[in-house]
Amino acid sequence: MKRFLFSVITVFTVITLLAQPKHEIRAVWLTTNSGSDWPKSIYDVSKQKENLCEILDLLCEANFNTIIFQAQVKGDVAWASTIQPAMRAITGDGSKSLSYDVSEFVIEECHKRNLECHAWIVPYRVGSQSEANKYASNAVKHVTVQHPELCVLYNSAYYLDPGIPATREYLLDLYKELISNYDFDGVNFDYTRYPGSDFDDAASYSTYNPDALPKDDWRRQNINTFIAEFYEMAKSINPNIKVGAAPIGTYKNVPGYGNMTAYGSVYQDACQWMQSGNHDLLIPQMYWNETYGFSPNMTTWVNNCDGRQIVVGLAPYKMTDSNNWDVSVITDQIEKVRAKGGMSGVCFFRTDHVIDQTSDKVSELYDELQTNYFKYPAHIVPMDYNGITEPNSPINVSQEYVGGEYIIKWEEPELDTENTLIKYYSIYLSDGINVDLNDHQQVVAYKVNDTEYRYASTDQSLRFAVTAFDQNYYESEATIAEISSVEELEYGTYDLFFHSGQLNVSSPLQINSVEIYAIYGSKLMFVPSSQNSMSIDCNSLSQGVYVAKLNLSNGVSFVEKFIK
Repeated sequence: MKRFLFSVITVFTVITLLAQPKHEIRAVWLTTNSGSDWPKSIYDVSKQKENLCEILDLLCEANFNTIIFQAQVKGDVAWASTIQPAMRAITGDGSKSLSYDVSEFVIEECHKRNLECHAWIVPYRVGSQSEANKYASNAVKHVTVQHPELCVLYNSAYYLDPGIPATREYLLDLYKELISNYDFDGVNFDYTRYPGSDFDDAASYSTYNPDALPKDDWRRQNINTFIAEFYEMAKSINPNIKVGAAPIGTYKNVPGYGNMTAYGSVYQDACQWMQSGNHDLLIPQMYWNETYGFSPNMTTWVNNCDGRQIVVGLAPYKMTDSNNWDVSVITDQIEKVRAKGGMSGVCFFRTDHVIDQTSDKVSELYDELQTNYFKYPAHIVPMDYNGITEPNSPINVSQEYVGGEYIIKWEEPELDTENTLIKYYSIYLSDGINVDLNDHQQVVAYKVNDTEYRYASTDQSLRFAVTAFDQNYYESEATIAEISSVEELEYGTYDLFFHSGQLNVSSPLQINSVEIYAIYGSKLMFVPSSQNSMSIDCNSLSQGVYVAKLNLSNGVSFVEKFIK
């Protein structure tokens, strides 16, 4: 192929409606507890799958990039487990096992759409006796039956006692099963705390407290120890898995506020998990407005998490309950998160309160996200504390304009020194020399999994560039596409010159035809012939550089540029 560069530079005006980060976590909790978001009491497998895909498509259309799928509710799970029974909200009957691999299906459908998929797990809360009884006929027994010695009744519901070492062993075996068998991008701990200060753990406190710690410190240590052991186990199986949690929204109170706190009220020292390197991100459940200190609580989290990722949990459900929030409360909070240094994004509780088009307020919020706040897709925020990787740029990038569309092709680059896999590619517009990787307006495609992309356009003067993103979401430098024109075959003997609007061609051999192309490859004219010479009227062409292809009777063609 003969390659030509064109000199026309298209100038694009950048109009920024709202400042949108290039990297931002846009997550949502997909709740299976009571089937709230999915599967909504639908037990037909094909309909379940269809509905899940519809949910994911709606989230993609609003440019979400992370799904936190509830894989465990109350001692029941959405994966093929030999330790806890299959989730009744999915099977419809506590005696049944899963009829398909639900977690595998959810992961696969998320990854098809370039969505990260995190497993939402609930370790300690295992439900009421009546809920546990629904699994009495299941081949896999509920934990209250398997291990009653680990369970404590508190306010009519059972909880695993975090102070018993065997509780940690039981949970680590359960989650080892999950992480070993499924390609979740992350795990997200929920309710990883004590249910209240009056939790009845006097027996475990007296038995398993060799350092004679005060009970408050002992309780925090129990949770911290479990988190540390889990992190080590998870990373040993999958070093790339992200370990996160959704703690109570207030870590420790700031002056002027009296909220329930993670640290003091429920012994959840989530910042210690970050400071000790045993957690990758937190999603504090900040489900209130400035009356309860939304902004100062953000500052507390940032100041105590050692530079690791903070994603703020938002509460769109309060638009539809007795709080009657306006949509603007949520959109204002998005702006505050973006304006606050050290934040990595937002997460919405829950999916229905983002996509339910039967609710006027939810529909309004969805429209605001889709058309304004999440107008452009965002890449996942890299975790630089886990190591910075540097992907190599795509190679042999080319573009060709054929039949009203650009065909952009490239080859996968060699892996970096860490052998970090390429996750996807982005395609940008370029002026042929420079590429602005921070301008949303210049992005043609954010996430391309193939090494070819087709872009329909009537504008035949575009120029493209391609970058690679690795599995850690670091982006390579851009490679600007070379322009493929017409194919150049063997040259024959010929004469070609342009004068006074006429392209004159001649050859000792018969000329079968002459084709005229724009410099970027689009065919503009086709003139058949059976003569040895011809003159072609080019007055209809504007001034510029063109390519002529002469096809001779012996099958030989030749190509030459000319200037009008």
